[in-house]
Amino acid sequence: MSITMIVLIICIANFLWIHFGSGSDQIYKYTLIPMQVKRGQWYRLITSGFLHVQPWHLIMNMYSLYSLGSYMESMFGSLWYSIILFGSIIGGSLVTTFFGDDGTSTIGISGGLYGLMGAYLFLLVRSGSLSNPYVLTSVLRMCIANLIINFMPNISRTGHLGGLITGILLAVLRIYVF
Repeated sequence: MSITMIVLIICIANFLWIHFGSGSDQIYKYTLIPMQVKRGQWYRLITSGFLHVQPWHLIMNMYSLYSLGSYMESMFGSLWYSIILFGSIIGGSLVTTFFGDDGTSTIGISGGLYGLMGAYLFLLVRSGSLSNPYVLTSVLRMCIANLIINFMPNISRTGHLGGLITGILLAVLRIYVF
């Protein structure tokens, strides 16, 4: 089974646990809350990435994970794909923790998805594929859609930015160092 499918199943299971199990009482324990991370609860940097409360949030993120994740896993292999995905979740959480609002709570795998998008954009630039008008149009649509999402309420812009930067850096590391 692919890493993408395992992560997808974990996110869906957590959603069901939150809504139909005892998870609604426990979600606070795993949510990214910067002040709690600064007090030593570092596990929140990763656990928050697997939580989704709203059905639309889960559906949108799981569709993106399945679409982009499957492709990126085939491009990088399971190990480096995992490093980029989980590293970007943590990178987005760290940027939110140290540059966001201490009182803000954050959940969702979006930082990891932005990391995958960053790695994808790096691969496109590196390969020269952006000179193809079809590829360039598709990439511009993806970028515009995600830029618009960042201006919606209750969106962690710091998490998205941190994930994007982390994904690019990890892809560069993979291509040029390892």
